Amino acid sequence: MIHGGQLQEAKQQFPDAVLPWIDLSTGINPYAYPFLSISTERWTELPSVHDELQLRKIAAHCYGAEDESYVIAAPGTQILISLLPYIFKAKQVCVLCPTYMEHVNSWQQAGIPAHQVASLGELMKFASQDQVVGVICNPNNPDGRLFSKSQLQDIANYWAQFKNHLIIDEAFMDFEGEGAGSLLPHPALTILRSFGKTYGLAGVRLGFLLSDLDHIERVRQMLGPWAISGAALQIGLQALQDRSWFLQSQRQLSLQAKQLDQLFLTHQCQIVGGTHLFRLIEYPKAQTLWKYLASQGIWVRKFEYNAHWLRFGLPHKQQWDRVQKTIRDYFSAG
Repeated sequence: MIHGGQLQEAKQQFPDAVLPWIDLSTGINPYAYPFLSISTERWTELPSVHDELQLRKIAAHCYGAEDESYVIAAPGTQILISLLPYIFKAKQVCVLCPTYMEHVNSWQQAGIPAHQVASLGELMKFASQDQVVGVICNPNNPDGRLFSKSQLQDIANYWAQFKNHLIIDEAFMDFEGEGAGSLLPHPALTILRSFGKTYGLAGVRLGFLLSDLDHIERVRQMLGPWAISGAALQIGLQALQDRSWFLQSQRQLSLQAKQLDQLFLTHQCQIVGGTHLFRLIEYPKAQTLWKYLASQGIWVRKFEYNAHWLRFGLPHKQQWDRVQKTIRDYFSAG
């Protein structure tokens, strides 16, 4: 399974699974933001330049950037990841792994060597080489490893000494604390932020890139006019200003993450890490557990590079009893 959310694959592999399926293979908030109805004009007219400007201003405030000139909106962070090799003139890229593998794939598809390293020390060795881009997911997917803002500042400053660039993917940062946006403008720093994961609206396709003025302008030219739909602009404007909903969702997710951790600790599984939106466990018979869960209509993420790991998205509270019972039944059966 390369990505989460591929329920069609689940249905083909396990046609006799218990229904309905519960998809825990993604790291998307199970509590979607309850946006107001979309006005008809958002569907019939071209997206508003004014709305896009307002969205960028609000995003700059949310993510800590000085102002909207350091922020650009895009139809999801995935398209930004695909554009990165064409935004930066790099001879090679170094990605701190294991992580979200599209960062490796996008550079390789552009014909640029992508090195996968397992430690920050190894990543830093590439900083002094000619025309290198470094990539760090923070917090990391799937293990939740988290660098502080001061650590990222030191890392970026070091890369800047050699006129190289560092990309920080903060797709899962919203509920975790302060990101690196306030470090901008910085000559060596670009940041990605996701909207759909936090607000449970992956289908809206909205994401943001924060960087210096030159790179923002380059992305703007690549995306062209009207890159964000009118509906996405309206939903983004609503959601990013609703602090009350955000804090309530954060509290709910925090409680459920602890609840899920405790369930696995009760059954001698190791909690490797995670975020408010997913948990990673280590269990010697993870492949057997994965297969059993799938047979019971619960789809979670497994990893080719580590057969002992499983990643669980957080279930909706209405799904919790079924998820808990299924996991308990597996372990009680021995």
